[in-house]
Amino acid sequence: MLAAFLALRSLIRWLPLSVAQACGRLLGYLGYALLGPYRRLTLAHLHLALGPRASRATCARVARGVFVNLAKSFLEWLVMDRLSPEALRRRVDVYGVHYLREALANGRGVIALSAHFGNWELLAMTLAGLGFQGGVLARRLRYPEFEPFLVGMRARKGVTTYARGSVKEVARLLRENRIIGMMPDQDLDSLDGVFVDFFDRPAYTPVGPAALSLMTGAMILPCFLVRDGRRFRLVIEEPVTVARRGDRAKDLVAITDAWSRVVESYIRRYPDHWVWMHRRWKTQPSVPSTKHQALSTQLSVPRVPQAAVSSFLFTLTAYCLVLSAVLGCAKSSPPSPPQATAASSTTPSTEAPQRMDRFTMVGYSPAGAKEWDLEGHGAVAEGAVVTIQQPHAIGYDRERTSDITASLAHVNQQTHDIRLEHEVTIHTSDGLWVMAPQLYWLSDRDEMQTDEPVRIETDHMLIRGRGAVAHAQVKTAIVERDIELVMNPSDGEVAGQPPAHVTITCEGPLVFEYEKGIATFHTNVHVNDHQGDLYSDTLIAYVDQKTHTIRYADAIGRVRIVQGPHTAHGDHAVYEPALAKVTLLGSPYLVLYPEDSQPAVAPHPPTVEATPRPPSEPQQVAVTVP
Repeated sequence: MLAAFLALRSLIRWLPLSVAQACGRLLGYLGYALLGPYRRLTLAHLHLALGPRASRATCARVARGVFVNLAKSFLEWLVMDRLSPEALRRRVDVYGVHYLREALANGRGVIALSAHFGNWELLAMTLAGLGFQGGVLARRLRYPEFEPFLVGMRARKGVTTYARGSVKEVARLLRENRIIGMMPDQDLDSLDGVFVDFFDRPAYTPVGPAALSLMTGAMILPCFLVRDGRRFRLVIEEPVTVARRGDRAKDLVAITDAWSRVVESYIRRYPDHWVWMHRRWKTQPSVPSTKHQALSTQLSVPRVPQAAVSSFLFTLTAYCLVLSAVLGCAKSSPPSPPQATAASSTTPSTEAPQRMDRFTMVGYSPAGAKEWDLEGHGAVAEGAVVTIQQPHAIGYDRERTSDITASLAHVNQQTHDIRLEHEVTIHTSDGLWVMAPQLYWLSDRDEMQTDEPVRIETDHMLIRGRGAVAHAQVKTAIVERDIELVMNPSDGEVAGQPPAHVTITCEGPLVFEYEKGIATFHTNVHVNDHQGDLYSDTLIAYVDQKTHTIRYADAIGRVRIVQGPHTAHGDHAVYEPALAKVTLLGSPYLVLYPEDSQPAVAPHPPTVEATPRPPSEPQQVAVTVP
């Protein structure tokens, strides 16, 4: 077996990455067809986890994707072994790296928690390529003859491998403020663990990350490597935070449950990225709780009339297009009521509640152009409310498409209001992502709103806040409070140098005027980059609608610029991020260039000489630096 592996390695490693990925797809299809026991195990676990809302066809499609992902990852490892860290880094878009920097600023190291998800080996290599030091905690392979290859590949990319049980070494690594990667998403009864819910079923889960966090004070940051066509996205999530109870046993359970929920959310979003052939529910509690007994009960739900679903489709698609328009994506108004076709095993019925199994529907404009698709894993109508399970809608525009997914959508057929729940995600073809736990569409107001945390991402900008309102007719969107905007969250950052990103925070609200390309930050605005800080009451930013980046911004009211021990004050300032330039207006007038050659604030207190002039003329102020 080792000889065959070495021969394959010598052949594959010189292929272009795209060719290896294409070969991996074919190899995955072949594995799905030939490896019957693993295929059946994968399908059984998918049916167990996803329940009756997932059809056999859906489970088969996901299962094929699982085999393809594993085959691609294997061949990618062979090719990546010869690529430099810089070459690997160019193939990965990184999001949330500021979370990692902030966690390391605490000086207690970071537990980078992931899963056997996507190309997980590339995750650690990418972090190493960004200049972060650390290693991964891994158990020994079932076939030890392959161990030198995997450990050597990691080492050549700057990743150290620590054997399972290396508690002292890992604790020392964290005390040195480095990163340890862990993938505790498997049922290993040889490790200390607790039972937490995983896809609504008790799963024996290692407490290692929680115990290590409690022992060292290191933060747990969930990290995931997601496939994006031929490229990859490394997403670093916010630290796992749990209120400590002072009871170690309870804290272990709470922390483990918290990170497990994050892992589950990513697997639900990208089910073909995870290793479903693993026996995740192998170990079970000796006495199941009443809750878990109830979860195993299968309920029979009647069918939904096709007309009710058609009504929902138009409303959901209109919502999708309006939200995209408000946030800078689609530029068309909601379509006129479309013609829809559905594929379903049901016939209309007047009984309530009613049910429709998995279906696909398509909407067309009066001119015959396709305007939207909608796929659902099931729908239930009870009274005036239709509940769609796992809706997936795509709205088509001349310039772009808008893709929206959620776990559930509740539609009121009388008011046409919609409530989307659980991992609501909107993605447009020009690179905008909008994510929230819950979103409401209020038809009579032509308005989208949520009170939950909201996350908006583009290639060059990340916005987080709580609560949002989007108005379709006036083309505005408001993020209500606790605003944080990060520009260039990963681009241009070089290991060992100050971060290139710029962060803007405010108490809120943040108001977008899409057609004007203006974003206004209100109340205690703070702009921070590695050069210094700017504070003001209000910041009006003028956004480039093609790149979704800020061209320049006006800071108004109680403006204060801080660089090191020096401070400048004024009533108004103009901030130009691309030039790293701030112009402070008022009396006196100062121009600040935060570069070493032209310091924003002089290294020594400047000498200010004013020449008196008549009141009708502005006072001139000369600034000289000793």
